[in-house]
Amino acid sequence: MGVGYEDRDYMKPGRPHLRPQMPGFFDGAPVAKWLIIVNIAVYFLEILLFEGGKSTLTKTPFENWGAYRIESGFQIWRLITFQFLHANGMHLFSNLVGLFFFAPHVERWMSSRPFLLFYLLCGVAGAIFYTILFFAPGLLPNDDPGTLLLGASAGIFGILAAFLAIAPDAKVLLLFFIPMKMRTFGLIYFTYEVIVVLFNLHNAGGSAGHLGGALVGFYIMKNAKARDWLVRLTQKKSPRRKKSRTARVIRESPIDVTKDVDRILDKISKSGIQSLTQKEREILDKARKQ
Repeated sequence: MGVGYEDRDYMKPGRPHLRPQMPGFFDGAPVAKWLIIVNIAVYFLEILLFEGGKSTLTKTPFENWGAYRIESGFQIWRLITFQFLHANGMHLFSNLVGLFFFAPHVERWMSSRPFLLFYLLCGVAGAIFYTILFFAPGLLPNDDPGTLLLGASAGIFGILAAFLAIAPDAKVLLLFFIPMKMRTFGLIYFTYEVIVVLFNLHNAGGSAGHLGGALVGFYIMKNAKARDWLVRLTQKKSPRRKKSRTARVIRESPIDVTKDVDRILDKISKSGIQSLTQKEREILDKARKQ
């Protein structure tokens, strides 16, 4: 005689700890979740603290103190703080979309500590690349040393480059409704940014930052020594006889993943991590440990 679903022990009142839990979208990706939360919190904190909100101010005190600009000289903290400031709601929303759909997958592949450092380094690279192009003859002629560089997009372009390296055949949606492989998606986005910079189109300075983040992100993903360095900076100190699991993930995981892993990442992209079977989870875990 079969047992009804509601009659099973783990579904009875008073036994909530036994009930099966569906994994959340951010399972294994706490940094991605907190990056989204912090970016939203900073934006709305600006609105709440300053009378009239951001729309009536040329620059908020947050932007005066934290935005990156070349004329600020050696105020090194701006290389980090500018990544958490946004010009308006649409700017914030577009960056949150990138973080939501791509950051959790990359973080699960890298593990959290290396991912956070990777993300921030790509953001820093965006500001540095913008500075280099600012002083290059003929590029960014409409910018001046006081131009503000704001937003998470340089770090996000690093994440896009990482996802492209991990799963080039994963299916993604351009503009939410045009299906294509990640390699095509990446080619479209990166080509667009190059064109904007070369022809000095709208927000050429921002596109320079995007390209800087993407270049460094792709370099780290394709360079074993760079990935090893990333791990060494973030791993906890432990006895020499023990190898850090994080180190094994980054150093030994192959960039050219198998077709099975590509298929699983594609499934995560479409339906979320909760859609995976136990066997698919074991395949992903095995790939991380290779």
